[in-house]
Amino acid sequence: MAGKKKAIIFARVSTKRQEKEGLSLKEIQLPILQKYTKDNDFEVVEVFALSETGGDRKERAKFDRMVELLKKRKDITEIVSFRVDRITRNFRDAVVMDEMRIAHDKYIHCVDDRLVLHRESPARDLTQWNVKVFVAQEYINRVIEDGNNTKLNKLERGELPWAAPFGYKHHKFEDKRKTIVSVQPNAQIVREIHVRYSTGSYSCQSLAQEISNEFSMKLTKGQIQRVLRDRFYIGIMTDKKTGKEYPHFYEKLVSDDMFERNQDILNGHSGRRQRYAGLPSIYRGLIRCKFCGCTITPEKKQKKQKNGNVHNYYYYHCTNGKKMHTAPIQYATEKDLNDAMSQILKDFRISEEKLAEVRQALNESHADKNSFYEAKRKELVARRKQLSNRKQNMYDMLADKCITPQEYNENNARYDDEIADVRRQEQRLDEADKQFYVTAGYLLAIFQYAEKIFEAAEIEEKRQIIGLLLSNLQLDGKRLYFTLKEPFANVLSHANGSLWLGMRDSNPRSRDQNPVPYHLANPQYR
Repeated sequence: MAGKKKAIIFARVSTKRQEKEGLSLKEIQLPILQKYTKDNDFEVVEVFALSETGGDRKERAKFDRMVELLKKRKDITEIVSFRVDRITRNFRDAVVMDEMRIAHDKYIHCVDDRLVLHRESPARDLTQWNVKVFVAQEYINRVIEDGNNTKLNKLERGELPWAAPFGYKHHKFEDKRKTIVSVQPNAQIVREIHVRYSTGSYSCQSLAQEISNEFSMKLTKGQIQRVLRDRFYIGIMTDKKTGKEYPHFYEKLVSDDMFERNQDILNGHSGRRQRYAGLPSIYRGLIRCKFCGCTITPEKKQKKQKNGNVHNYYYYHCTNGKKMHTAPIQYATEKDLNDAMSQILKDFRISEEKLAEVRQALNESHADKNSFYEAKRKELVARRKQLSNRKQNMYDMLADKCITPQEYNENNARYDDEIADVRRQEQRLDEADKQFYVTAGYLLAIFQYAEKIFEAAEIEEKRQIIGLLLSNLQLDGKRLYFTLKEPFANVLSHANGSLWLGMRDSNPRSRDQNPVPYHLANPQYR
């Protein structure tokens, strides 16, 4: 035994239900992984079996405990998992696994992928790893069953999934139904804030002072602004994460006309908001000043020619919100930034050999996706059939007078809600299945035609492309700094040689590399 290599087995499933019923762990993953360790004469020190439940801290703690064990036990050199998308489902996990591989000299075995990664792994294997991590994350983000899905289901039904805003409270009826009701005097305060502000004779500061004095309730300027901006008071819930709006069925405290009138007054009182908000500019909010960290903001200028034609131009500059700049602030035109971006994207084209490696990794991810889709679809269909049978049984029990009409109605309503939730999960699964092909096709297109795609894209599409490829954009005078995201950094570091080596080592210890400078006036990497 002393001569055997020591290993840990890592298995992960999508839901707690799968873990309990053994749909993936006991029947598929663990037997295959145990056979692999036996065939390779590994001594298994510990088995980690995780149920991926999104925000479940206990399951995250298991992953962290595995990492701590690997760091502590230098004699454990082998990490054995079923596939790439089992050992890492996001870039956070990928960073940790890279640290295990490089800093702690561990070997990562992805059995079903026939992939073994280590400190000296060739570029081809690293490309497969990064592409699969990228595709897995994009796919799982659309189907993961976590708190976000619960929130989405409630929003779609017109229910509030978070704390009630000022003026409301959660209320539970005797029959356990829940709702949101207005509460006094807070609801009256909300109405007074909107009515008084609509006169145009108040600032948020003066209104906060008056309301505080009159109602003996301390309110700040910021609280007044939140009440005036919150669309919940006119029947609309806004998901802060996505910005999407949903109607609700609770009591409205403010009329639509008054609310919109107050938005006009608020925008009029804020010169900065009126000047910059909503400008249809490509780089708005994407770049920060490298010197002080403030936002680089667009400013629209018009130039009228002698022939009467009017041309619009955007100039980008630091807001200097921290008042750290002493020298005159430099401006960069949108054309400067577009030219720089086009030059950057020209270098995204890779060789046919490297493109073939990316295609191979996508083909393998496609097979993994199909297995996941079929298993998940089968699970959802079985669950829906089970609920339908229970509904039928409830009806039979009612007909046989085994239950009361009230019990029947309560259970029938519950089953209807659960069936509707299963159908929503099926719909999201189908949407994710379609999106997989969009993601895969887009990934290939970026490596072939990135510059042309960017040139032909609309403003919002350009912003999405930049967000997909680059992070940590900073402007320092005429130098644009950026960090290339995965999997593009890995693929391009091996495809284009020294041009990309400044962005990311071929074997990175961290993905938080210092951003690379790019000179706007003289387009070359310095």
